[in-house]
Amino acid sequence: MVATATRRPPFEAVQPAPPPQTTTYATLFNFNTINSKQSTLINLKTIAKSIKIIYGEPTITFSMEERQDFMIEEGLHQAVVFKLSHGAPDLKVLRSILPKQFGTMGYCLIGLLASRQILLRFDQYEDYVLALSCSVNYLLYNGEEHQCRVFPWSIGYPKEETMSAVVWISLPNLSPDLFAKKSLLSIASTVGKPIAIDKVTQIKSRPITTRVKVILDLMEKLPNCIRLQFVEGKYSKLIEVF
Repeated sequence: MVATATRRPPFEAVQPAPPPQTTTYATLFNFNTINSKQSTLINLKTIAKSIKIIYGEPTITFSMEERQDFMIEEGLHQAVVFKLSHGAPDLKVLRSILPKQFGTMGYCLIGLLASRQILLRFDQYEDYVLALSCSVNYLLYNGEEHQCRVFPWSIGYPKEETMSAVVWISLPNLSPDLFAKKSLLSIASTVGKPIAIDKVTQIKSRPITTRVKVILDLMEKLPNCIRLQFVEGKYSKLIEVF
């Protein structure tokens, strides 16, 4: 059995703000912390949503904010879908070789989502970004190459499977002072969700241009240009420079 190993790429992952919860997803991997004798009874009056009868059918309504909370609780905010071609290894084999394929450093939960579609949940944000770097790749197993595709899991999957893509965007001729992380993330967020800044930018060895990795929503219209304005002096004069 031979599986390809992926080296960690030259970029710095952009860690998002932690969710406002006392229990992090990392603790969900520590199954030893679960008390097997703990009661599974739940106070439904405390946490359950109200049920309404609409057109004679019981109906429960969730807001998108609640679904975002559910996504974080289930570790899906750092999850990717690994879609394989026909003839790929079975799930037992994939659980062994995929962490090596992605160069995973932390914990990774791997499960079957659908036929030839594997769901991977990472407890480390850097591993999540690293997995997304392999948007189109090949899995080598027992001397055979199996084409695969990796994309972020999102609410609405699989209906919205092809609605996102992970790409590098370049910002040429940007003033070197705007290479600061806050500046780059602000600029990149006008296009998509920034998840990484290339390492060359971090070590300041290429002041002529910079690159930021973003998750694009393919259904959204992308801007043709980005305007940067600065406020100068006590009269709040606006200066447009880019």
